[in-house]
Amino acid sequence: MTVPLILNNRPLARAELASLPNLPPNFAVVYPLEGGGWEVESPRHRTMTQRWLGKNKLCYVVDLGDHRRTAKLTKTPLTCKDQAHRFEATIDVGFRVHDPVAVVRSALADVLSAVYPHVISRIRPHAAQFAIDEAFEAQARINGALALPLQLPEGVTLYYCDVQLQPDQAAREFIRSRTKAGRDSEMGRLHHREAVGHTRHQETIKGIEQEYRLERDRRERAALAAVRLDFRGLVLEHLVKHPDDTEKSMDLLLRWEEGRQLRALDQEQRQVEMVRYMIDKGIVREVDLPGLRQGVLGPSAGALGGMMLPPGSAAPAQTAPAAAQAHPPAALPPVPDPTPPASPPWGGTRPDGAQRPGGPDSAPPQGARPPAVGLAPVYVVLDTSSATAGCITQLCDSLRSLQTLLANSPDVTSAVRLSVLTFSDTADVRLPLTQVSWQTGVPDLRMGDGCLYEPVFRRLLELVPLETERLKQQASRVNRPTVFFLAAGDPRDGGGWQAAHQQLMRHPYRPNIVACGIGAVDRRTVARIASPAEFAVAADPHAELADSAAQFSMLLQNTVLHLGRSAVAGSSELQLQRPQGLLPIGYDE
Repeated sequence: MTVPLILNNRPLARAELASLPNLPPNFAVVYPLEGGGWEVESPRHRTMTQRWLGKNKLCYVVDLGDHRRTAKLTKTPLTCKDQAHRFEATIDVGFRVHDPVAVVRSALADVLSAVYPHVISRIRPHAAQFAIDEAFEAQARINGALALPLQLPEGVTLYYCDVQLQPDQAAREFIRSRTKAGRDSEMGRLHHREAVGHTRHQETIKGIEQEYRLERDRRERAALAAVRLDFRGLVLEHLVKHPDDTEKSMDLLLRWEEGRQLRALDQEQRQVEMVRYMIDKGIVREVDLPGLRQGVLGPSAGALGGMMLPPGSAAPAQTAPAAAQAHPPAALPPVPDPTPPASPPWGGTRPDGAQRPGGPDSAPPQGARPPAVGLAPVYVVLDTSSATAGCITQLCDSLRSLQTLLANSPDVTSAVRLSVLTFSDTADVRLPLTQVSWQTGVPDLRMGDGCLYEPVFRRLLELVPLETERLKQQASRVNRPTVFFLAAGDPRDGGGWQAAHQQLMRHPYRPNIVACGIGAVDRRTVARIASPAEFAVAADPHAELADSAAQFSMLLQNTVLHLGRSAVAGSSELQLQRPQGLLPIGYDE
């Protein structure tokens, strides 16, 4: 739709103005002059007489009223900052004529062809400074930058302009897709966190159930220690737990008793036949029967005293007592007890001084490696909070290096038992206490969010006494456990962890704790953890976390190697093998 401001497209006599259709109430009459130039008629400039005298002069009528138009920019859309998407612009303008002569001189058939290009040239640079999803900000900038009223060279004044922007269809689809992707990502992250929390909750419940199941098994084994675990004892134990099976249990006992008697009769018959054979061949004499019965055949051969000997095989009856007095039975050496003596509960030798089979007086088999004199439990406790983000890979490598070291040192491996724990917002046992070999699975470390010390000390308080008791049943000597505690982040549970730490240190099986601080952790916290205090070391706080983790790996390998060799030698000595870069912490509380 065009907007012509000149109401007559050709010059018209002044007297014919009344014939123009839709003549506005406010207009200006412009006369071309013969010598060039223009003259504008207005109510102030001409009287009625002048108008009558000039009624035949040619003129142009210019509309002086206010005009409002709204247009949608489609052919030349506004580009956004990335030059790939477009803004859809709706422009609402208000304009009026301020110079009728300029309007006539420009001979505009449609004033909008002058207004809109001028407005678009003003707003396009502003639109190019904003992203496609910043349409509201671009709109505010454009409307604020237009200084109104604005006079155009064509004699038109722009007194009103309002620009409305929105992304085009393609951009709206792009923004909608990006927003949906962001929401889906956020929901996925929340679902992941929920799943992780649920899984940790389930695993914690499983861990508690396993601990109580192991405790029940331990109590049951302790209760069954005094029970005679033969066939009869097992049947009676089953009968106590299942009294409804009395008939079946009694039937089993009767059949077992009948079988035992049959085996005893068969054994006795074989012994009688063996003795008869020995008498027939002259290997033994009748006077040797008492000694043979007591020293060789045992109590079950009591029936030999009344057995019938073959004819002609025995000496005269009247000479038997004299012969027995002349040749007393020779004493046979006692049969050694094949059961090995029980080991004492914690190191040392048995109270009665008895030696274990294969002790120092007996030579080991050729090619066999002598067993370790003692065991050295080692617990590696690693901080896997967000503070270790720069060295989590190096911590994994340190565990693999320790496995390689132990697997290549069979003498040390036989004495060392290794466990790995990690802590962040929870404490997890990643490797139960075990003897390391090439088949041992090295755990992968996963980084958590929080940094809580109390759960890991509570976990150590549960594990160390229980596993120490178990090791004492396997070896004659168990050294005091050693804990290597790596800290990179400060505890977020305040001072609550110190109560758990002190409770662990008051336990009879309290471990030696080697505390190592890396990164920005408070060195005073590291000093409080170490026990004794000289076992507190720290890396340079300005060093790279990866370098500090490598130094801790060297400390761990060297010290564990020294611990294992000390245990093999029968010693419990613990000396820190500090590499260059780890310095002791001198902190006095």
